[in-house]
Amino acid sequence: MLNIENAKPTAKKILSHIDIFESFCMGKVRYSPSEFREINEELSIGAVLMLGKYRYQNSENGKHLLWQGLDNQEYDMGLTHDAHIMRDYPGFNAKRSRSLEGDMVEDSAVISGPQGKGNLSIVTMKDGTIGIGPNYKIALRNAALKVHLKSKFNRFSLITLFKSIWGSA
Repeated sequence: MLNIENAKPTAKKILSHIDIFESFCMGKVRYSPSEFREINEELSIGAVLMLGKYRYQNSENGKHLLWQGLDNQEYDMGLTHDAHIMRDYPGFNAKRSRSLEGDMVEDSAVISGPQGKGNLSIVTMKDGTIGIGPNYKIALRNAALKVHLKSKFNRFSLITLFKSIWGSA
């Protein structure tokens, strides 16, 4: 399994993974199932470490990761040294994925996949950000990450800094 304490995702890395993941879902790029799984796990770890708040708690059997989602509820994500990402993390676990929703989702739709293979879910956020995934949970996770990371990049841009100090003059 994976040790979460060693995971240090960056905003650029997460955004590039989202682009790769969504282009794979749309049939533009090909990856092996193991590569697809790795990218998917990285995005779920990024959702926990970048959205909401997290803390570590010591217990009898080891250190647990506790995550407070955007719905302000706290979730036990399991042991840090033995993380079950495909079972417990947003994008895979329905309850934890729904915690990313809040009042930010404007619309969701299901479309047919590339060359008629399967279905894809598209989640549209209120700011116009779109997340694509094989199901609603993963599409919601991608869209929530995009919204958060886009606002993070905008906060540090020179234009935003100029406007916050001098206005739009």
